[in-house]
Amino acid sequence: MAGADDGAIGRARSRLGPEPLKALFARVCRPVATPETVGAWYRQWRLVAVDGTVLDVPDTDANAAFFGRPGSGRGLQRSAYPQIRVAALVECGTHAVFAAATGPLPVHEQRLVSDLLEHLAPGMLVLVDRGIKRARGPSFSTQPARRVRFVTA
Repeated sequence: MAGADDGAIGRARSRLGPEPLKALFARVCRPVATPETVGAWYRQWRLVAVDGTVLDVPDTDANAAFFGRPGSGRGLQRSAYPQIRVAALVECGTHAVFAAATGPLPVHEQRLVSDLLEHLAPGMLVLVDRGIKRARGPSFSTQPARRVRFVTA
């Protein structure tokens, strides 16, 4: 019986592109806490947090050109791997990621957060760090979901 070699899934994913995984994420990833989930609620509010991070991506010329590399004080004055910037909405208590935005390294998380706001729903209490709150200013108080509240951590 013929089997797939180690690279078959990667090659198939390359042929399909990112759209199937984006569609799967959008369809499946949701807040999952029940009323009994410890750490997921404050009174009637579902607790969610927004924050950003950077992740290493494979060291290819295409990734380096698109995502960029952070500087380094050693050797070639650049990091070993290109990096992607990610901002995500995460349900507290379950750590379920239910929305994410990505961009090249030079794009600050504050810009990526604006792509996440449409995923907030009434009844959510959003925890943000001061940098994101300060950068977004009054836009946080004018969301379509008027019963979303923001707290600066």
